[in-house]
Amino acid sequence: MRVYGVTFDISMQRADEERLSLSERRYRALVESTSALVWSADANGKIRPSNSEWERFTGTPREKLSGWGWLEFTYPDDRERIYAAWLDAIREGVGITLTFRMRQRDQDYRIVQAHAAPLYDEQGQLQEWEWFGTTTDVTPQYEAQAAIEARSLRLTVAMQAAKIHILSIELKSRTLLFETDGEPQVSETLTYDAALARVHPDDSATLDRYLRHLAAGEEPSGLFEFRVQNNPHREQWMQGSALLQRDANGEPLRIIGCLIDITDRKLMELMLREAGRRKDEFLAMLAHELRNPLAPLRIVIALLQKDDDMHTHRRELVSLMSRQVEHMTRIVDDLLEVSRITQGRIALQLEPILVGTAVYHAVEAIAGMMESRAQHIAVDVTDTTAWVCGDVTRLSQILVNVLNNASKYTPEMGRITVSTNANDEHVAIVIADTGTGISADLLPKVFELFSQSESTLDRSNGGLVIGLSLVKKLIEMHKGTITVQSPGPGLGMTVTVRLPRLHHHERYSALALSDTDAPAHEKHQALRILVVYDNRDAADSLAMLCESEGHVAQVIYSSSESF
Repeated sequence: MRVYGVTFDISMQRADEERLSLSERRYRALVESTSALVWSADANGKIRPSNSEWERFTGTPREKLSGWGWLEFTYPDDRERIYAAWLDAIREGVGITLTFRMRQRDQDYRIVQAHAAPLYDEQGQLQEWEWFGTTTDVTPQYEAQAAIEARSLRLTVAMQAAKIHILSIELKSRTLLFETDGEPQVSETLTYDAALARVHPDDSATLDRYLRHLAAGEEPSGLFEFRVQNNPHREQWMQGSALLQRDANGEPLRIIGCLIDITDRKLMELMLREAGRRKDEFLAMLAHELRNPLAPLRIVIALLQKDDDMHTHRRELVSLMSRQVEHMTRIVDDLLEVSRITQGRIALQLEPILVGTAVYHAVEAIAGMMESRAQHIAVDVTDTTAWVCGDVTRLSQILVNVLNNASKYTPEMGRITVSTNANDEHVAIVIADTGTGISADLLPKVFELFSQSESTLDRSNGGLVIGLSLVKKLIEMHKGTITVQSPGPGLGMTVTVRLPRLHHHERYSALALSDTDAPAHEKHQALRILVVYDNRDAADSLAMLCESEGHVAQVIYSSSESF
């Protein structure tokens, strides 16, 4: 028996099969390693899941998802749209990308994106499962995009509400990019120099210097303001801040800043400043007008007090008028002082002052008022060598004003204490009373001009706090501070004045306040006095007062009169 056979060389076939098997294993490994839902589809559009991610994502076996079962997991509102688009792609044989919502195993819908493409053989024919696709969870990307859009919307709304303009200056090209209401606006012709030319001449140099320092890597502090001359009849005020942005190598790249239109605010500031100036002028004029009738009244009262034969009852009435006129005079003088300080017309005459002497002098000046109210005052000057540098007259005015305020708001038989203490830096003068005190809500306002304290039926001394406003301004001119404390209504008040202590001084140049007054017994020779005043009542009464002192007085009422 003979056997006939044919031997074929199948090395190439085996090699091709091995390569095909390796390719298939690589494909399956790739499919299993991806987190996407991998699937294939036939010519009718029915799909077949290709990896286990389907079951992990939906919690359902892959067999139940085959065919059209996957549609049950799409969001109801998306189902019809997805189904129609998928059939259109099958009919046309073109790739497609769809975005829709798909239910996860925990019943939560996720945003997914499906990509599908047809698979053709070498002859251009569709294979058995001719469609290949992936479905990927893109929820994080959509949430991030939504957050960016929401943030951009909030920024745009904020820019529109605040009228903010974003500005960037490219340092190399020296060109500007504006962003208004979130929309960039590029002007090819608007270079840095052209933009700077629109700035007010008084502001351009300062703005240019600020930006150059910033471009050089320095960090100018604070905001900058400038005026823009877009309209020849109206200036536009802008306020902004800027930062320097660097490139990856740390080199200056661009300046980014934001600008806010503050024109309305500036116009309001100018109006308020003008109103304040006019108010100060009015107060000064009012004080002068009030002072004119007060002067002859004070003189007449002084003349009446010289009458030794006056009846006791009339003498009491004259004393009453004297006290009230003096009170009105202090108010008017305070108004004048506030006006002068506001206008910068007060210059301090500074010299070394012994604090103890100043305190005793102020107490002496207010002693009569306290005695009339049967008030008790205690003075404790622990450091008799504490000196300050100040204006003698103004320091006396400060202490007298505070003491007068304490006496005015302390009832009869009340107690007022004055004490001093010093450290290396400051000298403190503390004035405490057992008066009516002040409520916590009014305490921060006691230094405001014309702030009004609470008025009650048993408190006739309430009124406008001009004195404390004046005191605060004078103390600040001495580089000192003043604080007011009160536990509450009816519990008294404590005022603390702190002034810088003077260490190095020439003691012989110090002026003792008690030595400034001339001796009462000193005699003066009779003088011939000429009184020139356009206020006839003031001139006549002043001449009468001079004559009561033994002088010879002549009055004229204008510079054109002869004498």
